[in-house]
Amino acid sequence: MLAERLELLFGTDTITAHAKNVCEAAIQQFIVPGEEKKYTKLITHLAMALTRIERKEVLNAPPGDLMEEVLQSEHYGQARQNVAWIASICNAELPDEERQYLEMHFVHVLTD
Repeated sequence: MLAERLELLFGTDTITAHAKNVCEAAIQQFIVPGEEKKYTKLITHLAMALTRIERKEVLNAPPGDLMEEVLQSEHYGQARQNVAWIASICNAELPDEERQYLEMHFVHVLTD
């Protein structure tokens, strides 16, 4: 399901090869078989975020009140570690705006 989605996005030049590769690694690292559906938004956002960064597009942060909820979540620490792992395989520092969105998505999937 997620692999097919990435292929579609890549095949239409919506995401870059680097974004696709990082997403495939993240799927292997974080997603347990059978739980793919709840990660759809996260993986799609990750692919689009990495593509926006590569293409030097404008980035926007999530609303502050939403991030306050994320920061208070019991899953924030794990979400932060997961995003740090993604940054490490990208060999780049993720901009704060995209890091925050990814942390938000990870908190959401870890809460479900």
